[in-house]
Amino acid sequence: MNGIRNGLGILGFLMLTQVSAQESLILFTIERSLNEDQIVYFLHLDENGLLRKENPVSLKWLDNEKTGELVPVNWIKKKFGYDVEILSHEGDRLTFKFVSYDKKIFTLKKDHFGNYSVFAKINERVMKIRHIYLEIDGGSFWKPNITEVAVMGFHELANTRIKETFNP
Repeated sequence: MNGIRNGLGILGFLMLTQVSAQESLILFTIERSLNEDQIVYFLHLDENGLLRKENPVSLKWLDNEKTGELVPVNWIKKKFGYDVEILSHEGDRLTFKFVSYDKKIFTLKKDHFGNYSVFAKINERVMKIRHIYLEIDGGSFWKPNITEVAVMGFHELANTRIKETFNP
């Protein structure tokens, strides 16, 4: 998991950066063992500071290996891999899962400080999600062999970090 160390530095940089003037804020990142690139998930708010009704969450590649810039994720990788499927969207809260893995449900809502964040259960405790790491060992384009998933979270009131590792 050498990539986790590198990714957390990049994550720290990204978390401090508002990416555009269109109220696009970074929610979390996914890193893969294949290379140094990351998938970055963004929150989109409307002019009133509420979740947009259409496309409240989007994603882009952080192309660390070539340009260091954010680039669009192609349709195939969105459709079959990294996009999110919104399960419910009510007011300032939405629930989603990844299109490629339906066993973990995530909730986007305001945290105790009034900021939008993504939450999920990690080791039976609801935690704020910051980073997901995928260990990939071979396979194919259509069916990569993901041998390990590590979900890193943070309990804001207890000021503790926690990681859940599992085999999908």
